[in-house]
Amino acid sequence: MQEQPEKHEGVDFSTVDDIEELARRLREAEHLEPTARAKAAALLRKLATTLDQPETSAQTEHLSQSTAQLVRAVKDQHDHGLIEAARERVLQAVARAEAKAPVATDIVLQLIDVLAGVGI
Repeated sequence: MQEQPEKHEGVDFSTVDDIEELARRLREAEHLEPTARAKAAALLRKLATTLDQPETSAQTEHLSQSTAQLVRAVKDQHDHGLIEAARERVLQAVARAEAKAPVATDIVLQLIDVLAGVGI
């Protein structure tokens, strides 16, 4: 039987681990400017730390998953339409999570600003 990921009040640890891994991989994304890579990776690490708190919610889980999908699309250099769709999903998740997870939503909005600064 396959083992289920541990859950921490709505956020499973595999999502936190995934975001931390994305932060490490993003540092290697040569198509992004070094400053943007460093800022985005730092924000992802900060998001992972924020998610690893007992008071996280289902909205925060959705926000983190949407953010991870966006970062993967950027890292893997998907076409602009897919990246834009992922960005829109993140913005929708931000709107739903803002009241319950203001710190996480602020981090994600900062990440979107960094990506926008490099034309994504």
